[in-house]
Formats: sequence, C-alpha cells, structure tokens
Amino acid sequence: MMRLNYFALAGILVLLVGCSALPATDPLDDTSWELYAYRKSRPIEGSTLTISFEDGQIRGSAGCNSYGGSYELDGGKIAISDIFATLMACPEPEGLMEQETMFLQFLGNAQRFEIVDGQLQIFWSDHEALTFVPQD
Repeated sequence: MMRLNYFALAGILVLLVGCSALPATDPLDDTSWELYAYRKSRPIEGSTLTISFEDGQIRGSAGCNSYGGSYELDGGKIAISDIFATLMACPEPEGLMEQETMFLQFLGNAQRFEIVDGQLQIFWSDHEALTFVPQD
C-alpha cells in the first residue's frame, strides 16, 4: 500500500512540474493593430501606422515604410529588437518621415505593454505610450 502512495505522489509531482514548464500564452500572437495615438497626439492625417505580432516577429507599416523585427514578452514586459525598415522617402504629408522615425524609435525602446478595453498600449517610459486599436 505504501508503495502505491509513493508512485501516486511521484506521478502528481511529474504532472505539476510538467504543467509549470508549459510556455505562457502570448496575448499578442496573431493580432494586428493600428496606431490610434502617440504622446497623446493622433497620427498625421492620411497616415496609417500598424503593427502585427506573429511567432515572436513584428511587422507593419510605419506610415511610409514597411518594417519588421522581433519581440519577446516577460509577463507585462516587452522587448522589441532587430527592427528593420524599407528606405522609401515620402515627402507628403508634411511631417510623415519625422513621425515614422519617432514611431520606430519608440518601438525600439518599448518596456512594457497592456491591453485595456480592447486597446493595446506599448509604453517606452512610465507615462508615454503608443496606443493601438484592433486593425480591421
């Protein structure tokens, strides 16, 4: 009888250890978003900035150029790295290239993220964030 209990206990321990070793679900995987606001400002009229997450990779439009990179999550923390972009110049609308540069810099400095009320916020400082809405 004692032997059966040891086997049962060993089986439970294996299940518990196995379950804790399962990878955490990535809430961003297979989602696509459109920038709604940055620094509490709206994107330049006529520009569309997007981000999509899939299998540890990001891709999207920075308003003029396409970009990509990789991301890692650790709880509510996010690290975006290896960002690359195409090199087209878009003189119109005015300020688009500056907005694009700022957007990509913010992504590269991302520290944490939250999904609240259906919006994704990616913070690069304690109080500054990119706010995204689901992309249609």
